[in-house]
Amino acid sequence: MKKSAALPFSESALQAQLCNYLDLSIKPGLHWSSIENGGKRHLLTAVRLKKQGVKAGTPDMFFMLPEGRIAWLELKIKGGALSPPQQVFRDTARRLGHHWAVARTLDEAIDYLTPLGVLKARTV
Repeated sequence: MKKSAALPFSESALQAQLCNYLDLSIKPGLHWSSIENGGKRHLLTAVRLKKQGVKAGTPDMFFMLPEGRIAWLELKIKGGALSPPQQVFRDTARRLGHHWAVARTLDEAIDYLTPLGVLKARTV
């Protein structure tokens, strides 16, 4: 599959690009999911989610890898910066030995996931 050169106009668009790519390219037997942690919400919804354990700073996506490993991926578009809770999560994940990265393009996400063994081998 050819990598995309177009820059997404929003983090949601970048995440959708990556999800489409993963649907075609993830290695069988692995699991990934996105975590809906951001965005504007009704106040009552925000209160309910906080009571249910939703934590600020949790990355956009996670990948379950062999041998109990997990990889986290935060998606940002050009110019987007990590919030203080995202920086704390990054530091905690790294201190605990988790894989963690931020990607600003589909290519950056692919470059992060490839050496972790998340993606099928590409055929020419």
